[in-house]
Amino acid sequence: MATAKMPNSGFITSVYRPMGDSCSLNLSRLSNDGTEFGGSIYQKVNEELETAVTLAWTAGSNNTRFGIAAKYKLDKDASLSAKVNNASLIGVGYTQSLRPGVKVTLSALIDGKNFNAGGHKVGMGFELEV
Repeated sequence: MATAKMPNSGFITSVYRPMGDSCSLNLSRLSNDGTEFGGSIYQKVNEELETAVTLAWTAGSNNTRFGIAAKYKLDKDASLSAKVNNASLIGVGYTQSLRPGVKVTLSALIDGKNFNAGGHKVGMGFELEV
């Protein structure tokens, strides 16, 4: 029996659909070398809330990845974000605009499978626009 392998390449396709004044939906799919496949759905529910789901898998193995995320705008200058995946990694973040063009982000990544073992990550980032 002969087998064929796709050449070294990848592709992404995406469909965007506006759904009213403040709501939109974006569907994407990807393939990498014909062995990794995935897709995602992003929805801007309203002006304050954005959600996303992603799914990816590798052909010929049980390596499947799944994640969900959300972002909530507290006001015009601040937002909260959260994500979780099938490896029980839980991420949370807070972003604050300090002034036009300057943002600071505080974040944490928690390993839900090994909560008591430590090894969690915390971070702080600055975003500067010119």
